[in-house]
Amino acid sequence: MPDPIDPAIAADWLAIGDSLGLAPGTSRRTRLLGHDLHVRRQPDGTLQARFEAEPTRPCHATDHCGFILLCLGDAPKPLFELAAFANPARRFLYMGGFGIHSGPLRVVENFLDMAHFPFVHAHILGSEEATEVRGYEVELDARQELWARDCKFIQPLASADAKGGADVDYVYRVVNPFSPMLYKHPAGRSAELADIIFLFIQPTEEDRCIAHFAISLFDAESSSGEIMAFQQNILGQDKPILENHVHKKLPLDPRIEVPSRADAASSTFRRWLRDIHLRWGIEAQSTEPRPRLTVEVTEKRTVARDIVEFRLRSPHRGPLPSAAAGSHLDVHLPNGQIRQYSVCGQDDEGYTIAVKREADSRGGSIALHESVQAGMQLEIGLPKNNFRLDPRIEHAVLIAGGIGITPILAMARDLAARGKRPALHYFCRSAEHAAYRSELEALLGANLHLHLGLSPQQTEDQVRQALQAGDDAHAFACGPTPLMQCIERVAAELDWPAERVHFEYFRRATPVQATGPAFTVELARSGRRVQVASDTTIVEALRAIDIHLDTSCEQGVCGTCLCTVIDGEPDHRDQYLSAGEKAAHMQMLPCVSRSRSATLVLDL
Repeated sequence: MPDPIDPAIAADWLAIGDSLGLAPGTSRRTRLLGHDLHVRRQPDGTLQARFEAEPTRPCHATDHCGFILLCLGDAPKPLFELAAFANPARRFLYMGGFGIHSGPLRVVENFLDMAHFPFVHAHILGSEEATEVRGYEVELDARQELWARDCKFIQPLASADAKGGADVDYVYRVVNPFSPMLYKHPAGRSAELADIIFLFIQPTEEDRCIAHFAISLFDAESSSGEIMAFQQNILGQDKPILENHVHKKLPLDPRIEVPSRADAASSTFRRWLRDIHLRWGIEAQSTEPRPRLTVEVTEKRTVARDIVEFRLRSPHRGPLPSAAAGSHLDVHLPNGQIRQYSVCGQDDEGYTIAVKREADSRGGSIALHESVQAGMQLEIGLPKNNFRLDPRIEHAVLIAGGIGITPILAMARDLAARGKRPALHYFCRSAEHAAYRSELEALLGANLHLHLGLSPQQTEDQVRQALQAGDDAHAFACGPTPLMQCIERVAAELDWPAERVHFEYFRRATPVQATGPAFTVELARSGRRVQVASDTTIVEALRAIDIHLDTSCEQGVCGTCLCTVIDGEPDHRDQYLSAGEKAAHMQMLPCVSRSRSATLVLDL
């Protein structure tokens, strides 16, 4: 008895090849969703299909838009509509079925990803001179088809008949989890004349598939060989990347991997798979606790007034995991608290952090300043980065206030190592509060702008001057709340796009509002349920039933309590997750965020 079909996809029509590939009176054996099948085209052209293991058990088969489609369930969904396919002026070209040793959902997600164009398909679909993915709209329509519209990208060679570079409009359409299409046409050309590219995936196994590649287009000049060579070259560039993923199946657990902010379509795709409760082809949820590292404090020194630097090394003097510029560490303190500190430096031996003793400290900075000494050991979490410096950025404006210099210093070092000298505006109360001043002067020279003891108006004037940058500039800012609010306000006045202004907050800019309608939280691993009252946070409700999550700021800033959402819609109230991550509803911070749905299922 074959395994049952995952109910989330049992009613979907899936491609197994092109219609012309099966002549009347012939048959073929194929594999779909882990089942061996026999497909025959009768002399009258109709199709019949059955399971090999159960010869009396039929499955549904039909021709549609140039493909043979099968449905293994008892009640197939209606076929997708594509009126443009019937236009007699269009050419339909099936370019082959390509075996890929990667999960079929991986292949679909890669098809939706524009961010890799300049690097994987350089000089064809993108170039390193234009890497930014512009904002676009994504939705699931009433037919439960995923659409990504208003996608635009500058492409040096958009098609086989292209004469040069063009700004190209994309519309992605995913009619079921394994069947994506792309409508593609140069900007200014009628959408009705768009090329329609099909990448219909035949999911043979959870970690293997066949990609059926075809195109419907208006091109009377290029030969079939030219079109096929162009399109197959693109798929050939993607194939080795797909086959080298560590996880062949698609992970939905954000502890394994999370789509970047540019991947709005990918985030929506993953959320869609979760909403339909698809299990086939999905990587299992992680049940491992977050790993910790033991490090030794090998040096402690004062680098400015009230600021102490700590060098952290492996006790075995081995290498520590990479911490890219913008990363921070969860530091587990001797008093039991967990605090987050930016990595301001990493060398072959380990990490460097710098900590300011805060007058209103809740115990973290005092514990490090007074209790932690050279020679002691601490536990830290793996580096995390929600303030990433994209290596593709050519022009950066760095702004730091006080101890906010720590992640900004790491960025300045990174950029300088790549031959760039960014402008860095460093706001401090006085010269004795300016940490790493000598190094920054040597690193940046005249590009270091040190602003000491300024009034609020003077600070705003300097921020305004700092943000008089080119259209391609990205601003990175870290500092106290008043400075961050000033930067945000001035950037908006100067019409900076939100995606080009990046902030790392010490604490919330505004008081957290963690109250709202009551709801129920279900813990997926144990099945326990807890009611979250209108004036109680999820973290507090869990504590009441003796379930304690790691927490630190409890303001939705640090990310320590980050957990995975399995079902339900979170009401995000944090300042940690990006807009794309919030839209995906795949993770949340239960210290402040609540639920828009009556029940929220968490992977706890």
